[in-house]
Amino acid sequence: MLNTFHTFLQSFGTIGEAEAALLAAKCTVVKYHKGDFFVREGEVCSRIGFLVSGIARVYHLANDREYTSYFNITPRNRLVSSFESFLTGKPSRESIHFLDEAELVVIDRESLLQLYSQSPVFQEMGRKMAEYNYILAMERIYSLQHDTAQARYSKLLHIYPDLMNQVPHHYIASYLGLTPESLSRIRKELMR
Repeated sequence: MLNTFHTFLQSFGTIGEAEAALLAAKCTVVKYHKGDFFVREGEVCSRIGFLVSGIARVYHLANDREYTSYFNITPRNRLVSSFESFLTGKPSRESIHFLDEAELVVIDRESLLQLYSQSPVFQEMGRKMAEYNYILAMERIYSLQHDTAQARYSKLLHIYPDLMNQVPHHYIASYLGLTPESLSRIRKELMR
């Protein structure tokens, strides 16, 4: 499991043996069951997890409805956290729960800040990971603002080819900014 995490990190920079040992001492492996929460809306999120296996859904409540912001799934979006809460120390505006059994490598905020202060390698990797997450967020915002519903659905199938078989369709509809009925209609149209 830590090998998978180490391989992921290598895509953001080179970690020597000393850095790998420092990191391993600060991280823990945590298993979650289907339905467990990483953080609930209103709680302060003080950790980041690296998703080794499983699927997490990030969502918020408004007007008595749940709105799915995004999914954490391998290999595209492996970093699990309420980043705004993690960075500001304020209560999270979103909840993160697991849609199936999941395993994560988790580090708390204080430990991550210690790593940043101990090694420029971790500072650079943290910056690159933040940039990567920013790009994912901007792609999502652009798609919601400019793409048609059919284009958003097609992108979802391209980015997450197996997601339709792994996640309840009403969560996917919410992620796409659609009603479940609209999603069903789009799926039927594209199958013709």
